[in-house]
Amino acid sequence: MANRRVPLVLLACGSFNPITNQHMRLFELARDHMHSTGQYQVVGGIVSPVSDSYGKQGLVQAEHRIAMAKLALRSSNWVTVDEWESQQPDWTETWSP
Repeated sequence: MANRRVPLVLLACGSFNPITNQHMRLFELARDHMHSTGQYQVVGGIVSPVSDSYGKQGLVQAEHRIAMAKLALRSSNWVTVDEWESQQPDWTETWSP
């Protein structure tokens, strides 16, 4: 029986204030690493900018951070921008132990 790889989506949450080449490179490095394990097949990547209510000083409005992220990722055929988190009226903690 062939060894099946587990489908995997990479997710990066943050302010992306602004998104940078290093954010995009992070996805490439993570994808390459996960593929190199032989256990996973990365099927997509998602950038999730934080809500305006995050409260970070100097945080550009979400609509502009989303537009910048979409422009930065327009040539990617596997990483996209998801607007859900940025549209929440309250800051949504990504993870809490």
